[in-house]
Amino acid sequence: MKVVGRLVAAVAIVGVLAGIWSLRGRAMDQYLGTQTYEDIYYLPPPAWLGVMSLGHRRALADLIWLRALIYFGDEFANKGAVKHVFNYGDAMLTLDPDFKRVYRWVGMAGVYTPTGSSAEFMERAIDVLRRGAERFPNDGELAWDAGATITYDLLPHLPKDDPDRERLKAEGNEHMIAAARLGGGPPWLVMTNATSLRKLGQTDRELRHLEEMYAMIRDPKVKAQIEMRLTQLRDEAYAEAFRSTNEEFEKRREEEFPYMPSTLYFFVADPIEAIVGLEDPS
Repeated sequence: MKVVGRLVAAVAIVGVLAGIWSLRGRAMDQYLGTQTYEDIYYLPPPAWLGVMSLGHRRALADLIWLRALIYFGDEFANKGAVKHVFNYGDAMLTLDPDFKRVYRWVGMAGVYTPTGSSAEFMERAIDVLRRGAERFPNDGELAWDAGATITYDLLPHLPKDDPDRERLKAEGNEHMIAAARLGGGPPWLVMTNATSLRKLGQTDRELRHLEEMYAMIRDPKVKAQIEMRLTQLRDEAYAEAFRSTNEEFEKRREEEFPYMPSTLYFFVADPIEAIVGLEDPS
């Protein structure tokens, strides 16, 4: 009888649990069915968040980061205007100005919106990228994001007679040159930078940029393009001497410090040989 009683009790418990699970599912369906899309920003002003974090500023910034990602996803699902992306960015960067991913995220989210972005919206995104590039001057990807957003996203949206076009074009070039030096951006960035400098009439800077980047680039196709452009800028003999000198420099690096990048080996190698080899091979 005890065994039968236990079986009956077990069956009753399972039935109750099944009923609860079913009710929970219906309740959740009912709750989700009553939810409507609202583009509302609930956080207080950024200046308050430091006090409300009780000293755990980075932890609160992380929690807001999760909410910001959910918000951005909801905006895409509902074709929203993503108008609060900068509020979320300001909140996180006020709490943790070294939150590097936020700079890049705001730069992306402020440009690639479900309904398209105006030039004013893009300029706000670029301001955040500028702040990131200034705070992290050795980050090539942030420099690339800033330069590419200005050059390929904002400038096409501006009128041809806009008085800020030339200033913004020059600023975009500077960011992309910095990105190439820091190893950021795509492989073709070096030649794009050289073309931009040539269009601006800065042939000397184009030459110096190509010479500087030649020792850092590993892509043989890009190296060949640099050699061709150096030939056009100077003469074939100069380009050949420059290539030979860099090959010798690379050979010495592989013999002495094969594990060391060329940019670091330049400072470790014999200073006189390095300067002669890389500045003026002619």
